[in-house]
Amino acid sequence: MHALVTGGAQGLGYATADSLIENGWEVTLLDRNKDSLRNAASTLGCNFFFADITDHNSIQSFFNSLPKLDALVNNAGIWVPQHIESMSVSDQTNVMNVNVLGTVLCTKYALPLLRNSEQGAIVNVSSLAAQTNSPGLGLYAASKSAIETLTKQWAVELAPIRVNAVAPGLIITEGTSENYRGEAGQLRAKAVPLGRVGQPNDVAEAIAFLLSESASYVSGQIISIDGGLGAGSPQR
Repeated sequence: MHALVTGGAQGLGYATADSLIENGWEVTLLDRNKDSLRNAASTLGCNFFFADITDHNSIQSFFNSLPKLDALVNNAGIWVPQHIESMSVSDQTNVMNVNVLGTVLCTKYALPLLRNSEQGAIVNVSSLAAQTNSPGLGLYAASKSAIETLTKQWAVELAPIRVNAVAPGLIITEGTSENYRGEAGQLRAKAVPLGRVGQPNDVAEAIAFLLSESASYVSGQIISIDGGLGAGSPQR
């Protein structure tokens, strides 16, 4: 079984690839960060491809070169926190292009391969931000809301390919670690019903489940990996 993980050079993508490999998958990482990508692929012992997921021709060519694909993890994404009154249209256009258009392009060109698989599956990576309406996130939350809508749409449109999404809450990765240092990290952990901030592996294991035969009757679902934060906070 062969899975492609976009944004696989670090963070959630790397953890997902690691989990899948441990479960016997062949994995290819796709990322635009050449150095991190090479290091990740070398450490994991897997294939890799350098590309920007918004580059239509590059993505089409890459998928056309693959002989087989059973699973696609649309993990690559960016965020540029900005309030609307000082928002850079250029920055937020880039957010939408990467998070939404990039996911669309990868899915579009993966389809012929996934349709040839007996267990074709897609997992999109959303965010709890799509539900919490937090201020100052620019178009990041809106882009993830679009991902959740597309997940449900594609679950109907692309069946029997299974399409699901995970929505991580507070997760410590290379890109978010500064937000969890010292007292800030303790306060964030207290806001989570389970009393801790999540790790990349928490999300990776859920993605591995959704791609497995154990989830063969699961499609069109958005699964929050948030320690219960989406249900509410124990803080008063």
